[in-house]
Parts: sequence; structure tokens; C-alpha cells
Amino acid sequence: MENRKVIKFANLKIDIVESAQAAHYYIAGDVDENFRQKEIPRLKSPELHLHLKDVGNFNSVGIREWIQLISDLSQHSKLSFHECSVSAIDQINMVPHSLGGGTVESFYAPYYCDCGRETVKLINVKDHEKDLRQNLAPHFLCECGKDLEFDALEETYFQFLTSLPKAI
Repeated sequence: MENRKVIKFANLKIDIVESAQAAHYYIAGDVDENFRQKEIPRLKSPELHLHLKDVGNFNSVGIREWIQLISDLSQHSKLSFHECSVSAIDQINMVPHSLGGGTVESFYAPYYCDCGRETVKLINVKDHEKDLRQNLAPHFLCECGKDLEFDALEETYFQFLTSLPKAI
């Protein structure tokens, strides 16, 4: 049995789906001065999955509210972040507290091709952990068949992964 709730702000929508095993927060839009974290339910599920695929920009007021929300959520649940947008990863790298001790499971990364195409690719951390630990961007092919080039500095973009547990 699922329980669903939608919270809307001027530039942000949060769709919360709760099941017996976990709660999922699907977040879409900009985390800005219109975001009021106190209006977000603090579900006490063993696992909370935050889906950030459609997160746009953060501003200074929004990030303060975000950090408080994440801090509250992490007190009772294990947090994981899924399909983090490029702007979410940029924010996480600038403000590590925005993860609240949670882990990034998957994220989008920017790539480009000599043919002129720009794209973002979804990277599952577990699938590419060995390369990511060495600050190496995973390899992808463009639709044209050429190799895509990573369109950021690996050391900077993958900075948020320094919290990965050490391999056994």
C-alpha cells in the first residue's frame, strides 16, 4: 500500500511516495527563497530515497532551507540520493552538508562530442566505482559513434565521492 503526497512551492514540487520499505522524495524545480522546509513531512522510514533528476538551481536562501531539511531527515533514516542533476552535484560539491551524511547512488554528468552534441549521462556509482575512486569519468559513446568527452574537471566534479566507503 502506497501513500502519496505532493507539496508545491512557486518554483519547486516535491512528490512523496511512502511504502512499507522506503519513502521516496521526487524533487523537481528550483530550491530557492520560496522553498519552506518546515512544510515538508519528516517521514521516519528506515530508508529515504531522494530523487534529484529534475532539480534546477539552488540559491543561498534555498540551500539553507535544504540543509535543515536534510539534517532533519537524516536523524531517523538512511538517506540516499538518486539521479542527481548536474546542478545538484555542483551544489553538493560546494556545500557537502547538503548530503547530511547520505550517499549519492547515481548522478548525471556532462559530456560533449566533437560532432557538436552536448549531453548528460546517468552514472550509477556502484557500476563505475573503480574509475570514480580514481577521478576517472566513465566512458560513453555519442550517437554518432565517437567517444564522448567529459565536460568538467574530474577532480572537482567527483569531489562529492570522497565519502564513499573504502573498498574491502
